[in-house]
Amino acid sequence: MLIIGERINSTRPAIRKAIEDRNASLILKEAAAQIRSGAGFIDVNCAVTSGDEVQDMDWLMSVLQNGIADVNICIDSPNYLAIDKALGVYNAKGTLMVNSITGESSRLDRIVPLAAKHNTKLIALTMTEQGMPATAQDRLDIARRILEQVKGRGFDAENLYFDPLIRPISTEPEQAREFLKAIPLIKDLGVKTICGLSNVSFGLPNRRLINSTFLTMAIQSGLDAAILDPTDKEMLSAIKTSGMLLGLDDFCADYIKAFREGQLV
Repeated sequence: MLIIGERINSTRPAIRKAIEDRNASLILKEAAAQIRSGAGFIDVNCAVTSGDEVQDMDWLMSVLQNGIADVNICIDSPNYLAIDKALGVYNAKGTLMVNSITGESSRLDRIVPLAAKHNTKLIALTMTEQGMPATAQDRLDIARRILEQVKGRGFDAENLYFDPLIRPISTEPEQAREFLKAIPLIKDLGVKTICGLSNVSFGLPNRRLINSTFLTMAIQSGLDAAILDPTDKEMLSAIKTSGMLLGLDDFCADYIKAFREGQLV
């Protein structure tokens, strides 16, 4: 399963300060730790700082690609200009991902052509101007419409990841079930699936336990990728154990390697 490391996010106070202070060493330390723990991409989000997001994104991209050879970066921003800047300055030999589009025409019109031009991977959230879906079928219907729109704008569906959007089970107990049901339905469209985990446990105690358990269930349902903290041993243990038990880890090699390296709980 593809892991996208979430730790370089300006909603975290230490990261916000590092961006504002232009502390490259801390950013590179965070990125390197996530890569050592199995992250295939480093998510970069600088939407919450006291500065200009476009300039902050420019600086972050430069720090990462100059400090880590061929780094794969997931550009995480609601700001078209920040995404455009990041894609324009990236000159390493890794792979880029853009997070994200929705079913909203404005985002489809602006971001999809950019992603196609730069041959990036692209995350699509199953939501529209009307809001977030409630059922698995709603999620599938939105995904199908977005897929048609994306293909019509020249983007290769092989590079598309759909996020069925988990909602808090503390207020909507059925949402975990609907999310899990949506994964195989969406994958039948010939695309991949991805998720961020934190919403599922919002408002509940021991959120790490809920998140790691839910991730295990999502992997069994066919989830292809997740945005998470790979340095969290509970989370990484859930990934490695699930992959092994589902026959996705030949001769348990990944599990044994992670155990020997002290990455598991």
